[in-house]
Amino acid sequence: MGQKSRDEEILRILEESPSQFVSVESLAEYFKTSESTIRRDLQRMGQEHRLLRVHGGAASLHFSGNFKFDRVDKEYLERERSEPEIKKQIAKRAAQFIKDGSCVYLDASTTVASMISFLPQTKNTYYVTNSPLLAQKLAERNLTCYCTGGELKISTNAFIGSYALDFLKRFNFDMGFFGTNGIHPQAKFTTPDPQECAIKSTVITKCYSVYILSDSTKFDHIATATFSDFTRPILITDHVDEKYRSLIKTVEAKF
Repeated sequence: MGQKSRDEEILRILEESPSQFVSVESLAEYFKTSESTIRRDLQRMGQEHRLLRVHGGAASLHFSGNFKFDRVDKEYLERERSEPEIKKQIAKRAAQFIKDGSCVYLDASTTVASMISFLPQTKNTYYVTNSPLLAQKLAERNLTCYCTGGELKISTNAFIGSYALDFLKRFNFDMGFFGTNGIHPQAKFTTPDPQECAIKSTVITKCYSVYILSDSTKFDHIATATFSDFTRPILITDHVDEKYRSLIKTVEAKF
């Protein structure tokens, strides 16, 4: 089989795959050739923008996988009860990145909220949040905290709107920690509410380092609005789906 024919056959296999992902190993077996040959093929086809070269294989440019749309925010208490032990371990790992004397943004996320019990006990670190609940928890630990104010969205316990945005634009953050409702190769990091998306996107531009905290159930989920691409953030999670390893910078929390 010639090179052109093999390229077309690889694309056909990708499109017909239920997950729109194919491994190097399976392609090498199918074409009766070496894995190194297949890797070179996939690398070249990725550079030609004919497929997505990902860890262990390739994904279709139109990859969605068995994705799920999340258009509506769940209530804060419902999200807080979901995967509490996983959130705790992710939060514990995330807190290790905070250095004394930093200015830190904490998003209105239940996983980010789980970081608070692991934060270093110092008055030299400044925390800023758009969540009154997180602000209260930080103050109860005698940590220095600033809260945006603004229009309060009860379901996610988050301040949104122009007042909150104007407040946040005054700061420059050493690092920011954010939650996400969905992770997808095309949609990237997403959230259901465009106003919360505006908050996240604005703060990310003001952060030197960006961390997104999410359990692995968020892979292949898409919410309404994209707040970040995969370029800057480091994803802290419990397990990385193979399709995403070469797309996102990741840190896996240890259990």
